[in-house]
Amino acid sequence: MIEQRRQAYLEAMGFDVWIARPPEAEKDRLVLGPGKGSTLLVCSAPEHSATRLGGDITRILGVDPVWAWPDPEGKPEHPRLEQAVTDSLFTQVLVFGEQTARLLFGKQVPEVIASSAVTVAADFDELATRGTSKQELWAFMKMHGLAKPASGT
Repeated sequence: MIEQRRQAYLEAMGFDVWIARPPEAEKDRLVLGPGKGSTLLVCSAPEHSATRLGGDITRILGVDPVWAWPDPEGKPEHPRLEQAVTDSLFTQVLVFGEQTARLLFGKQVPEVIASSAVTVAADFDELATRGTSKQELWAFMKMHGLAKPASGT
């Protein structure tokens, strides 16, 4: 209350009153889900990993990937992407969606972070509605050895 009174006096005397804003949350921090594989899958929201498409992606990988998504609050206890890659020794990072990639990297997406190759795929909405996008993702995964070998042949 006293601070408001001081502010009112200063304003009445014609002084500009500046109030410090709290720092904005850093949007490049990630919430890491469970998993223990060497592949990090970064989607825009936590619910994507639990969708049917998320299950299909996990099955084609044939491993237990770690799902992650940007932390909307930017909590300092959540790692940045480079820290997550270094700490967990990921060898492949697959980011779903250009918007998520821009949030994490800005304008320039690196090809490699630490020891991990970085790839940007279509976002989940596009993968769910465009068959060609999903086919491109499957082909990419097979070409880069991310897809488990087909059985029964």
